[in-house]
Amino acid sequence: MPDRALVVTADHSPSGAVVLRLKGVLDHLTAARFRRTVEEIPLRAESPLVLDMSRLSFCDSVGLTELLLAHRRARTASTSVLLVGVSRELGHLLELTGVDRVLTAGEGPVGGPGDGSRPARE
Repeated sequence: MPDRALVVTADHSPSGAVVLRLKGVLDHLTAARFRRTVEEIPLRAESPLVLDMSRLSFCDSVGLTELLLAHRRARTASTSVLLVGVSRELGHLLELTGVDRVLTAGEGPVGGPGDGSRPARE
């Protein structure tokens, strides 16, 4: 069973994007922590929200819901969400649930738009 901890750290990329790095598990036990972090970040149209998923070990349906809520919040702020460092397993989950049609996801490096990541579906 995976460790049920979630650590979220915030940073800014050179491109001006807000970067949240997720480490651990995003599930029903840790979703509220992620939501609070997203709600506390001031989002602006010129600053996309980049979620670095490269150290995320597990994501359940509640975690997917939180990702969609982050997307909704970003749209309200006239910006976008980009998932980077998406594992094969998470990418498969995004595709199975149709979330990949809403969120842009890639395996590439963190850095924001133009960082070399590719969409999950091409």
